[in-house]
Amino acid sequence: MKNALLLMLGLVAGTASFAQTNNTKTPETSVSVTTDQKVKLVVAREEVTAAVTLRDAEGHLLYTENVDLHNGLRKYFNIAGLDNGVYQLVVAVGKDSVVKTFVVGEQPVQRLVAIRS
Repeated sequence: MKNALLLMLGLVAGTASFAQTNNTKTPETSVSVTTDQKVKLVVAREEVTAAVTLRDAEGHLLYTENVDLHNGLRKYFNIAGLDNGVYQLVVAVGKDSVVKTFVVGEQPVQRLVAIRS
């Protein structure tokens, strides 16, 4: 059974956004890991439509959806079937975007040795 270890590598300080190029405001976005091998994406309410994408390290598009953020967004991505590697979740509004990066890797098998006297 695959034990996936998620390293939240550069989750861009939790809710940080960048690439602000005009007056369009990107919504507050956070990403977290659940105990059942899912990545949870939460996007705050805004009166905009956003494009949500998931890509692997080679740039292959694994998921895309245009969502109305009038009620916000709470979406879970099941990562149990993903190969080891680096992935990016992107929430884009116009030319502005928030990028969240995470790594899926194998957790090494650990051997416990107990010494009893």
